[in-house]
Amino acid sequence: MPAISIVMPCHNRAHDLSNALKAYDRQNVNESFEIIAVDDASSDTTYQVLTSYRPIKYTLRVERMAENSGPAAARNLGIKLAKAPLILIVGDDILPDKNLLWGHLIAHKRYQDSNVAILGRIAWPKDLPTNTLMAHIDGIGAQQFSYHYLQDGQEYDFRHFYTANVSIKKEFLYSLDHWFDTDFRYAAFEDAELAYRLSKRGMRIIYSAPIVGYHYHYHNIYTFSKRQRNAGFMANVLTSKHPHLRYQFRAKYLRILKLFSNPKAILHPHSADLIEKLEAFTLHLASFYEWNPNDLLDRLYLSVLDHFYYKGVVEGVFGDSNLGMRTSSAHTTHYLLPGLRGFLREAEQLNIPTPTGYRPAILEKLQ
Repeated sequence: MPAISIVMPCHNRAHDLSNALKAYDRQNVNESFEIIAVDDASSDTTYQVLTSYRPIKYTLRVERMAENSGPAAARNLGIKLAKAPLILIVGDDILPDKNLLWGHLIAHKRYQDSNVAILGRIAWPKDLPTNTLMAHIDGIGAQQFSYHYLQDGQEYDFRHFYTANVSIKKEFLYSLDHWFDTDFRYAAFEDAELAYRLSKRGMRIIYSAPIVGYHYHYHNIYTFSKRQRNAGFMANVLTSKHPHLRYQFRAKYLRILKLFSNPKAILHPHSADLIEKLEAFTLHLASFYEWNPNDLLDRLYLSVLDHFYYKGVVEGVFGDSNLGMRTSSAHTTHYLLPGLRGFLREAEQLNIPTPTGYRPAILEKLQ
């Protein structure tokens, strides 16, 4: 029996998946281990890359989903097939440090209670260019992971069950009647939802900073804004399943409800075309600074990424209804617009450059 089973959902990673597979062959462990790689109906040659790889130090089992079903379903299949008493869940874009498996095994020997999960760290690799957006989301912004604020050896709640580098005892995971909920169609909050149910059974998450996986996933403001919108949408799935969790997200709903205190904004929304133009303007502005840091950039990113997160929240609450359109317009007017104007005003005072020929006329059309 292997000492640890690695569950790795895969989707369209043919271009560098072999690097991750090779990195597991370089693990500094003597114990046997297995990788269960589940191809989530990739449209590229991910399945061929997986099935053609011949591991040296471990057993590789490859499965393929009949249709694209998301990481939750892929992980569930991997967990079902895992043979080891310890399950490590990773991403297909995570290249493990040579001591990653050793770190998880040692940590579980130290914390032998069945309800203890071990959270490893995720970091940007040195050979992947890290732009200012990537530094922000893993830094002060913490929109991707909260490692910037975590302390080694400390215990954290269910919101930190990051399935890029987390291990849990199979016995405890099997105490649930189901694992990842496949109603989460986007990769957001499905891990927190599982972790919340486990926390009701006493799960403790211990953070171990030396257990490192390197995240090979390049982001820019366009890709991560889309991710934020999906996350906002999925937050509603979480709170609909567990209504008592709404206090964890109370600021989210209070922010939306506050919009209704201004009837003018709701009753006389800006056109969808104008809002789209403002969003395009915003993304263009933020993209200009991806390789040009400045002292105001974290504030700009917070404003922009919050906007797209709450856009997803509004869509999750109201759908594509007329009220949803009005609420989204009001949110843009009351939160994104002041943030942009404030940034541009301070940028001018501090001589921070804006794109050449930049004329933000769109701002003058929105009041």
